Amino acid sequence: MQVVNLSKIIASSVLVAFLAACSSTGETTDASASAQAAQVAAEAASLAQTQADAQALKDAQAAAAAAAAAALIEAQALADAEAAQQAADNAAAQVAAQKQQAQKAAEALAHVIYFDFDQSTIKAEFRTALNGHAAYLSQNPSAKIVLEGHADERGTREYNIALGERRGNAVSRYLVVQGVSIEAIEVVSFGEERPVNSGSDSASLAENRRVEVRYVNY
Repeated sequence: MQVVNLSKIIASSVLVAFLAACSSTGETTDASASAQAAQVAAEAASLAQTQADAQALKDAQAAAAAAAAAALIEAQALADAEAAQQAADNAAAQVAAQKQQAQKAAEALAHVIYFDFDQSTIKAEFRTALNGHAAYLSQNPSAKIVLEGHADERGTREYNIALGERRGNAVSRYLVVQGVSIEAIEVVSFGEERPVNSGSDSASLAENRRVEVRYVNY
């Protein structure tokens, strides 16, 4: 728009100069007047072209700056997305490592709880292991366990089934008190039917009075 206005002004100036030249009273000839008008027109055209070139250069620079700004914004957005993805990947890897570490710790705990003859009371020596299982189960709601109650061969089959169940329930209650959901625990009793030691001496019988903690899934 500025270039058009400038061209109009210059054209008006050329016309005025040309008319002035044509109305000259002998100071100049028609030829010199025409030459002056042509020179003024040429200068005006040159000036108009210079202004047009300057405006075009300015427009090109503005377009280049806008394109550079857009490219910078796009590059920053891409970098932010990549950084966010990297952070998410790192967090997921850290969670997986922590879960694996906790699983290994749970696997390392004692999984067999022993009892005195005809008793279902949990001994103090097994509380640390049960506390570890309780901590893992509380922090991992998807984990499930089965508590298998067992008894030695003394007593009737029916009595030992009931005794194995009491022992399993004793362990279950202990875990629930420590914060484990009852939904994560199943209790079964095998009584005297699955001895780990077939001997009849005191040491052998002691190995059969037990509750085994079995994870369905970690």
